Amino acid sequence: MEQYPIPQFIEQEGKIISFVSFRQFFYIIGAGVICFLLYFVLPRFLFIILSVIIGVTAIVLAFVTVNGVPIMNVILSSFGFAAGSKNYVWQKKESPYPFKTVKRVEIRKIEEGSALKVQQSRLKKIHTEVELKTK
Repeated sequence: MEQYPIPQFIEQEGKIISFVSFRQFFYIIGAGVICFLLYFVLPRFLFIILSVIIGVTAIVLAFVTVNGVPIMNVILSSFGFAAGSKNYVWQKKESPYPFKTVKRVEIRKIEEGSALKVQQSRLKKIHTEVELKTK
């Protein structure tokens, strides 16, 4: 039976240079192309401001990760969450009163003497039955 190599580390992106992947490379090249086009279209002052903003944005998109996830995925997920519908499962029932009234059961006092006498007489009856072995 022939053995075939099993691909490992398939979660990692392919690298062009030691630390730059294809995705990062194209973010930076795309920002460079946009800045190059803006150089010919806009006045010098506006070009410098926009090229700094575009360059910083491209570097952030290319290299920043949040908990191992690229920042672009985090941004798209946050927009999807904000725009999507929410499903709330639990909803509190509204009541007219803030507290629920509890009806308490009335407790009656038991006369101590009668309860003890009943128990003693019952106990004496069982004692005599055991002694006489009637049951």
